[in-house]
Amino acid sequence: MELRPYQREAVAPALRGRNSIVWLPTGAGKTRAAVHVCRQHLASRRGGRVAVLVNKVHLVDQHAKKEFNVLQKDFRVTAISGDSSHKSFFACVVKQSDVVICTAQILQNALVSVEEDTRVELTDFSLLVIDECHHTHKEAVYNKIMLNYLQRKLSGQQGLPQVLGLTASPGTGGATSFEGAVEHILQICANLDTEKITSAQEELQHLQSHVPQPRKQYDLCQERAKDPFGEQLKKVMEQIHQYMEMPGLLQDFGTQVYEQRIVELEKRAAETFCRKTRVCALHLRKYNDALLINDTVRMIDAFQCLQQFYAAKRDMKDPTEQFLTTTFEENRTSLQALAGDRRYENPRLGKLEEILREHFQPLGASRGIVFTKTRQSAHSLLSWLQDTAALCGQHIRAAVLTGAGYSNQTRHMTQNEQQDVIKLFREGALNLLFSTSVAEEGLDIPECNIVVRYGLMTNEIAMMQARGRARAENSVYSVLAKANSREVSRELLNEDLVELMERAIRAVQAMPEQEYRLKIRELQRVAVASWLLKEARISERQRLHDPDTVYLYCVNCNAAVCCGSDIRTVEGMHHVNINPNFGLYYRVSSGKLQFARTFKDWEPGCRIVCSECSQDWGMEMIYRQVKLPILCIKNFVVETPAEKRRYKKWSAVTFPIKEFDYLDYCSSTHGQSF
Repeated sequence: MELRPYQREAVAPALRGRNSIVWLPTGAGKTRAAVHVCRQHLASRRGGRVAVLVNKVHLVDQHAKKEFNVLQKDFRVTAISGDSSHKSFFACVVKQSDVVICTAQILQNALVSVEEDTRVELTDFSLLVIDECHHTHKEAVYNKIMLNYLQRKLSGQQGLPQVLGLTASPGTGGATSFEGAVEHILQICANLDTEKITSAQEELQHLQSHVPQPRKQYDLCQERAKDPFGEQLKKVMEQIHQYMEMPGLLQDFGTQVYEQRIVELEKRAAETFCRKTRVCALHLRKYNDALLINDTVRMIDAFQCLQQFYAAKRDMKDPTEQFLTTTFEENRTSLQALAGDRRYENPRLGKLEEILREHFQPLGASRGIVFTKTRQSAHSLLSWLQDTAALCGQHIRAAVLTGAGYSNQTRHMTQNEQQDVIKLFREGALNLLFSTSVAEEGLDIPECNIVVRYGLMTNEIAMMQARGRARAENSVYSVLAKANSREVSRELLNEDLVELMERAIRAVQAMPEQEYRLKIRELQRVAVASWLLKEARISERQRLHDPDTVYLYCVNCNAAVCCGSDIRTVEGMHHVNINPNFGLYYRVSSGKLQFARTFKDWEPGCRIVCSECSQDWGMEMIYRQVKLPILCIKNFVVETPAEKRRYKKWSAVTFPIKEFDYLDYCSSTHGQSF
């Protein structure tokens, strides 16, 4: 397996067994260089074992089938993701493998597990390869694993694995000064216990000749001259504001700032049992979503977003719901008519049509990705393409690629659907993707010759990652945005930040070894100390209140539905209510939920809603033949002796929750002892 000279230079310290970060641009073959390190590492030591950690599920399969495939001949390589059945016997699989490729979360779960089948130790590995290692900071899973590592290292534990980090873009961590950027790079190095951050220095010219950079262009468009559809949405929002009788509420409709304000208002209204304000805030957020969609894609997409929202079943006994539904119905016909009026269509789409027509010629072999912010806009852009006569020939074969995480906005893709789309794109059956940020990082997609960032505001890391997808000769990286917009100024700032990051890395590389080591050791001590302090605080917070003194209320109709002491956790993560009387408070909606994967001891049942107001609460799980309602905490207001609060996550509540005892439950509900 021959490495190019610049790859050899970058992995030299790793081949000598030193902890290092390899910093090379996207497309320079970092993973290939890491495979070489793994091969040498395993060949030169008995009982060596490598863990290759990735931060996105689709990368597990990609690494196993592509770059790491060459190790299959001589070593036992196993790929494990959240979708695979190996996960339940992780410890056994690790013991039988030389190379384990998995998501970082799976390793983290195994490191903290108390079950013998699933628990592993860091010392079970002799080398950790961390892909996209710039994510090793703050609350990220990579950092949790490395804090565990650093704690052991600082307490003198021997036999810890060598660490090899891979990144194209460490970023500046939000810093805009040189000192701040250097501090960020040092922090990443400390978090990964790095002795050296390496790149192509002597072989820089060789690298540049191998990794062509795309030509960047700004494709700017003007605002709509007139926007009667948007104006009418704003009028409806003003009407809702009047109904709420809150004159102090600012009316900067159609902005992210307004969205944040309305989300906060909805949370406060839920906590103070002010149903009228809460329901209005939910509807205003949907109108604001429609304005943002109208700004990004077509008016009809914005209209359909509202149409779907109002088609959902709601509690029509509530006068606020009645008022809001009537208000929409009164405006529906005129909104629909305006949405179909081509004179007021979005100028961004005209500009995108120009770019696609230029690059996708009937007999050409172009490949492209259009990056957009939301799943909603990715689907809308595909629908726009299919409705645009000039782009409808056989020469553009497009699909959507979005994340696998669940979202209530638009349907998510399963991991299998993602894999299928990527496979078709790789083979050329598809040649254009409308993608969210899921395709920015690490995804091995054949060289694109056109990458468009469609109205995006992101940081310098995302910009570099997206740019790195344009790898073909003479490729184009287009920033499509409104003239003089925040998107353009952010992109220009990103260019400065990339330069700042490069200067900071060179400064860290040039630091005297002794000074560097002292600095790293100091940062590590601080990181471990603050982590331990935080853990202690969390543990303390979770024992603040007696579960018997805690009550849960439906977030929508404020009915009191259960006590904190009725809640148990199943497998440490699903929060269920075990009180047999709880069934009186909810209804089961029709049809079992279907998931793309199966689970070891349970299967999903039906969705559950409040019997009083039909508010979504969660779902039933069938756990070893027992039906248990799983509650989603954000659908409730939690009252403790101290306050009423709404939580996003169960992990933040201030009372202890016991683990579900299956035998105890069976004997108490069926009156038999087991």
